[in-house]
Amino acid sequence: MNSEFSISPTMEDYLERIYVASKSKNVVRVKDISKMMDVRMPSVINAVNLLKKLNLVTQEPYGYIEITDYGKQIAEKILDKHNALTEILRYLGVDDEVAEQDACSIEHVISEETFEKLKTHFRKFTPIS
Repeated sequence: MNSEFSISPTMEDYLERIYVASKSKNVVRVKDISKMMDVRMPSVINAVNLLKKLNLVTQEPYGYIEITDYGKQIAEKILDKHNALTEILRYLGVDDEVAEQDACSIEHVISEETFEKLKTHFRKFTPIS
């Protein structure tokens, strides 16, 4: 993400999961995200309300969650970072499950500059996204 816009790592995770769910399902519901993230529905409702205030998602009362075009742009960057970091860690020999968990942690704190340098370096050795 760019320096002009910042949301918490937790909100990034919610946005990323909503985006991923929206790509594989026709509709995204609070209970879907609750199951995916293994969190209680009130936590999802609070997160969705915050994401709505930031114009990243929309939702009619008790309705489906829809990601906005702006939300998609942000979520795609988060997902790209997550996927590339996971691939880099796997390339280094990190166990798949650990690589996935570590990538999720790293994606929130790594700078764009460092991330781009990592991608450029590892592209020399393996085709990463």
